[in-house]
Amino acid sequence: MDPNRIWYVVSSIILAALLFRPVKKLIFVQRIRRAEAKLKRALTEGERKEIEKKTVPVAALITLTFAFLFNGIIMGKYYFSK
Repeated sequence: MDPNRIWYVVSSIILAALLFRPVKKLIFVQRIRRAEAKLKRALTEGERKEIEKKTVPVAALITLTFAFLFNGIIMGKYYFSK
């Protein structure tokens, strides 16, 4: 495998890992606020944990997709245009 492709995959995974926590927190807060507004009450701890469980795969999908697309665009200019 080409070293440039290995670096592309590794750097994309690192970028996704760095972005995962802030994106998860952002989505989690938005979902909590939407649920509280809809129910017109504060959520219980169990409801919050359930929303947090549903937030993890969404945040993972968003960060992985963004990281690979971003690195593909940035690195494509320099490494993949032979």
